[in-house]
Amino acid sequence: MPAQRVGSSPIAIRQFDVVGQDASNELSFVGHVALAAQELESYASSAVLPVLHMRPPLESLGECRANCVGSAGLTVDQQLQIKLFSEELESEFKAAQVGRFPGQYVICPHVKEVRRDDQTVVYRRFSCVGFVLEAYREAQIDVLVTDLESLPPVGLDSLKTQYLAFASILDRPEAREELGIGGDGPWPVILAGYVLNGLARPEPDIRTTPYLARPGDEFFPARPPVAQGPDQ
Repeated sequence: MPAQRVGSSPIAIRQFDVVGQDASNELSFVGHVALAAQELESYASSAVLPVLHMRPPLESLGECRANCVGSAGLTVDQQLQIKLFSEELESEFKAAQVGRFPGQYVICPHVKEVRRDDQTVVYRRFSCVGFVLEAYREAQIDVLVTDLESLPPVGLDSLKTQYLAFASILDRPEAREELGIGGDGPWPVILAGYVLNGLARPEPDIRTTPYLARPGDEFFPARPPVAQGPDQ
């Protein structure tokens, strides 16, 4: 299976497979995505595994639990491309002396270039999703459609579930503006669950056709959106 929930039966995880960790306050709502830092022959739910991710800051050997895992069947060359991409980002942040939050981080768009006056790119800011998507794009795998006009609008409550550690910060208009979600929303934010649903397809489709996210894809597996009544 390209993407699956992790249960009591151990599964194998390959290096740089996408791992999703559920939000603690919403069942099956994927709150964070990361890349497995190493190959594991046997992984079972609730265990902590080493990951490469944008927490923030960018961590080359962080930790999280995997409630779900998605794979695109990366080749050795593609794994190398992702490794080099991560090392390049670490060098960018170090050279620019960028702090963890909000310096390295942005919510919308999923990746944002910071430029000098002459338009030279100094470094790039990412969400956790943005780092995963751009790492895979570096390996020539375009998992999701990321054009802002194509994305489902996301309200503040869903963002607080996605970014649980920043929930109180997101109540501040000036903080939302800094993170790319100015105003009162909703916003075209790429949520972590979109990535797992994008990987829950046959491998040839993953490699050839970016997935178009739909309402309900914040959960994995996706849930049908709740129907709204005429007065809602």
